Amino acid sequence: MKHTLVIFLALIAATTLRAENIVIGEPVPKVHIRQWLMDFRPDPAEYTCIVFYHSESPLCREALPRIKRIVDHFDGGMNAVIITKEDYDAAGVTLTEHLDDHIGVAFDEDCRTFRYFQVTYIPFCVICDRKHRAVWCGNAASMDEKQLQRLFDASKVKFRLKDKDKKRNDKNR
Repeated sequence: MKHTLVIFLALIAATTLRAENIVIGEPVPKVHIRQWLMDFRPDPAEYTCIVFYHSESPLCREALPRIKRIVDHFDGGMNAVIITKEDYDAAGVTLTEHLDDHIGVAFDEDCRTFRYFQVTYIPFCVICDRKHRAVWCGNAASMDEKQLQRLFDASKVKFRLKDKDKKRNDKNR
């Protein structure tokens, strides 16, 4: 009886603590957007910060200034897409002030993007490179510019080596 209870509790913990479906270095799921706030899309950049957001969450609201500061720090090297499943009317008013050349707000009305990324907590954030490979994921409030810079530098070398190895392997065939 004790063993059955322990196994049952372990299964509950495993299902409730399931992490998002993101593997660093692998492609991220597709983002399905029907509408952009004020039809405004951020400029392309080397890295994209995808932030899952809800306006009623104090943690999400606190994370936005940090995200803005990080995007500004990378001076055009990173953009941000804030994704919400709220109605345009509900979230648009509070998020309009965050729009700029490198930050856009997208509405995931049918929740496909939330489902594909298997988001279970917010403010969840995924940073991917131009090839849509994940380089970082976690709580948006825990991002740090210096840590991200080191990570980006390391990921460029890692991905460059992968591409170089692939070309070498293709030549040997």
